[in-house]
Amino acid sequence: MEKNIMKWITSTMATLSVIGLIYLVGQMFTVSSFVFSWTLNFLLMAWFTFLASQIDFKLDSGYFESKKFEKEGKIYGYLGVHYYRRLLVWVGWEKITRQKNPVQKSISALKLVEYNSRSSEFGHTIIALIVLILTLAVPNSLNDAKWLIITNILLNIYPIMLQRFNRPRLLKIIHHHIMEEVLKND
Repeated sequence: MEKNIMKWITSTMATLSVIGLIYLVGQMFTVSSFVFSWTLNFLLMAWFTFLASQIDFKLDSGYFESKKFEKEGKIYGYLGVHYYRRLLVWVGWEKITRQKNPVQKSISALKLVEYNSRSSEFGHTIIALIVLILTLAVPNSLNDAKWLIITNILLNIYPIMLQRFNRPRLLKIIHHHIMEEVLKND
C-alpha cells in the first residue's frame, strides 16, 4: 500500500514538473517555434516513459485489436508507414531500439515485444491528444500551430500507425509459435 502511494506521489510530482518545464520552454521560446514543439514532444515522451515504469497499465482494451479497415495494413501503406520505417532506420532509431531490446524467438520475448507495442501506442496516443489540445487552445493561427502539427504527426501519429501496422504480424508469429509448441507436445 505504501509503495503504491509513493508511486502515485512520484508520478504526480513528475507530471507537475513536466507541466512546469513545458511552461518555461513556452516562455523562453514562442509556442509557434520548432524548438517548443520538439521539446514539448520529448518532455511528454520522457514523462510517459516514467509513468509507465510507475503504473502497471493493463492495456488489454479492444482498442488495441486490429479493426476491419486495418486488415493487412494497406491503409498504413497508403499513408506512408513504409517510408516512415525507412526514416527510422536511416536516423538510427531502429539500431538503438534493437540494442536495447534484441529480437528473440521465445514466446515470452515475443509477448513482451507485443505488450511494448501496446505501451508505445498508448503513450503516443496520450501525447498526441495532449499536443492536439495545446494546438487547438494556444496558437493564434494555423501558421502559429504548424510546428505543433508537424511534430505531432511525425513523433506521435506515425509511431501509432507503425505499432498498429506491426502488431498483427507480431501476433501471427506468436500464434504460430504457440501452435508449434502445442503440436510438438502432442
